[in-house]
Formats: sequence, structure tokens, C-alpha cells
Amino acid sequence: MDSNFVIIQALCRSALASTREMTEHQMERLIDNYRKNGKDKEAKSLEGILIQARKMQPMEPLNFVISSMEGDILTKNTTIPVDKETATPILEIIFQDDLEQEEPIFNDSIKMAVDAIVNEWRNYDKLVQLKASPSRSCLIYGDPGTGKTMLAKWIAKSVGLPVVLAKLDGIISSFLGTSSRNIANLFRFANRHKCILLLDEFDALAKLRDDPQEIGEVKRIVNTLLQNLDVRSEKGFTIGITNHEKLLDPAVWRRFDVQIDIPHPSPLVREKMLAKFIFPLEYSQPELKFISWCMNDATGADLRKLSDWLKRVHILEESEIHNLPTLMSLFATMNMGRVPKRIIELLNGDLADLCKELTSNEFLQLKQKDIAALFEMSPSTLSKLISKNNKNGR
Repeated sequence: MDSNFVIIQALCRSALASTREMTEHQMERLIDNYRKNGKDKEAKSLEGILIQARKMQPMEPLNFVISSMEGDILTKNTTIPVDKETATPILEIIFQDDLEQEEPIFNDSIKMAVDAIVNEWRNYDKLVQLKASPSRSCLIYGDPGTGKTMLAKWIAKSVGLPVVLAKLDGIISSFLGTSSRNIANLFRFANRHKCILLLDEFDALAKLRDDPQEIGEVKRIVNTLLQNLDVRSEKGFTIGITNHEKLLDPAVWRRFDVQIDIPHPSPLVREKMLAKFIFPLEYSQPELKFISWCMNDATGADLRKLSDWLKRVHILEESEIHNLPTLMSLFATMNMGRVPKRIIELLNGDLADLCKELTSNEFLQLKQKDIAALFEMSPSTLSKLISKNNKNGR
């Protein structure tokens, strides 16, 4: 009898049982056995098959699988639909390893809402058994730069599904009828696979249908979108993202089970973001509070821009001594659209006025020694400066 026959039997049983780990283990045994018997050619051939199969394996790093969810599993070799007229892809597939690796920083209420969505989908099979259903759709809206797309990708990462990303402004075609066909093909593809459908720049299509400036073709496109959202609600999970929620048709709002408004980060959230973005540079808590105060009402994207700039300054201008207020004054001058006008005036104005503002600000709650350290002066010098300012009636 062939010495490998026992392994081949086990390999066949594993394959029939559809247990990938067992199949790979038996293949590895077979490869080792061929090598021991001097059959390197056979061993190398089987090893090539195993390596290729692992490359094609869908990325599911989490410990749960939504087994009862309908649809095929997406792989790197899945054929993507294209626009018939231009031959450009109408979607992009983002697998688990390419999604957000770290949880985005939001306030507690946003975090609780996201945790609730993720928990429903992690218990998908249990809900289905009870003839219940998790939330099937989520609309994420807010100002540009607040982290909407990042949040959507984090939800997908947490749920353990790949993302089918469609930028709807790119699906709209100048050819009559093509846009509606693209939308239908997009949803048909998403409905056929286990995935999260992410509709970025959602307002590009979902505008008010009674807008007198819109032509009939756009209204037909919106109707196609609504019809496909209705069908999709029975099959998978859809996330829509928009910067302009007021442009959305009320009928579109009703299609989404969950609607999350992403605000600008609060002062405390800004501090957490800054600490994360600035790393590996280290700033003290008073310094983070001061930077957060300077960036009042900034978005996460603004804070990341500032953090990257501070890193560049640290590298390129190491020899020059810049205290933090001087640095923030320079940044504010270079980024007047990101820093409030009043903060810019204080940073670029009289030092005594800025120090007085910092000492009296209830949110900052900075001690005089902390403020003195910001300006690289002694506490006594700061006290004299503030005292002189008060005597002058400023």
C-alpha cells in the first residue's frame, strides 16, 4: 500500500467536511511525507497549491462567523462589475486586513451606539433563530473631517465582514440609463455576497426628488436607489455616509434603521485624539489642554493635520527653541480656516491678554505654574504680568 494513502484518506475526509484547518494540516503532512521520500517535485507542487489557496482565503480574523447570513464569500479573485460605457469599476472591495486596525475616538454616546450595532451583528445567528433581525442599515452624517468613513470601516472590522465601497458620485454616468443600471448592478453584487455595502457621498444621488432643478433622469435614479435599498433590507447590512443630510429625501431617511450624527469632538475627546495623533511625541496634560483650547471646534481631520505639522517642526527645526504658544500662533497663521478667529487674535496679540485668558478659563483649569511652563517663564514672572495687566484695566 502507498505510504501516503492514510494521509490522502484523511485529506479527503477533511475536504468533504469543509474544515479548512484540518485540510491544510493534512496537506502539510502529505508535503512533509513526500519530502522525506525524496519526492521534492510533488512536495513543491502541493506546497504551491497550499500557498495560493491561503492567498485567496477571505480575511476573517475575528472568532465568530455569521454562518446563517446569505451570500457567497468575497475573495481577491471575485470579479467586480464595471460601468458598461467606460469599463471603470463601480465599486471597491476592502477586506478585513485593510480596514481600520484601531478603534476611532468618539464620545461615549457614539461609542455606545456603535457597540449596540456591532453586538447585534455578532449575535446574528441567535437573532435569526428567534426570528428577529439585527439593524440592517445605518446612516452616518456630519461635517467633513469628523471621521464618518473611518467609523463605518471600524463597524465592518468589528462585525467581521469585508466592505463593498461605492462612491455614488462616480456611478452617475452622462449616458442616459447607465446610472440606474450601475446602481442595480452594485446592489445585485452586494446582495450576492456576505459584506457590508458602504455608500459614500450618499447625497450625490439621494437628493430631494421634488427639487425643481433636477431633471427627470436623476429622479428615476433616486427611485432606483430607493427600490434597491428596500430589497437590500432583507439581505445584508448597508451604511450610508453624507456631509449634507439636509439634502436627503425624507423617503431616504426612512430606509435607515439607525441614524448617527457625528459631532465635532468635545474638548476631552480632542485631548485623547491629540495624544494619539501626536505620538511618539509626548506632551504633558496641560500642554494637551492648551492645544485643545486653541483648536476649539476643530474636526478630527484638523487635529491630525496639526499633529503631523508638529512632528515636522520637531524634526526640521530641532535646533530652534519654540515654546508651545509660539508654535500654535504660527500654525494658526498658516491655517486660519482651522483655528477660531478669536483664538488667532489672542495668540497673535498681547502676551498679557493671552495669559489672563488662560488663567481665567474655567474649562482649562490650569494652574499658574502650568501656564508659566507653557511660556517657559517662572510662575512669579507670570504673576507679575497678570497683575500688571489687571492694573492697566485690561
